Amino acid sequence: MGKIYQNKNQLLLQELIKIYQPDELDWLSYQITKKNILTLHHIIKESDGGLLIVDNAALLTKNSHRGLHMCESRDLILYQEINDFFREIISIGKPLDDYLLKESKEYRKVLIKTLYK
Repeated sequence: MGKIYQNKNQLLLQELIKIYQPDELDWLSYQITKKNILTLHHIIKESDGGLLIVDNAALLTKNSHRGLHMCESRDLILYQEINDFFREIISIGKPLDDYLLKESKEYRKVLIKTLYK
């Protein structure tokens, strides 16, 4: 039997899953499904020099990821605040506590308003 190799994205996603510990919903309350899989979001884009490391990554479903990048074009300040929130989660390095879950829900409300105005 040969060795099973995983690419760097897969290893990074596994590490982020340990931190975010998603159940059936992601941080924006999108359902995680086969069609709405978990993806890796670069906090600092690769094109801007962002590295493929835990400190520069967030765990999002495809729908959340799409919504976040739509927000970037509509409200850059909110987009940056959400990325700062991801940095805070990563710096703690463990599952979201009650405070961060509450903050996540607040960002969700603001992001949805931004996307649908």
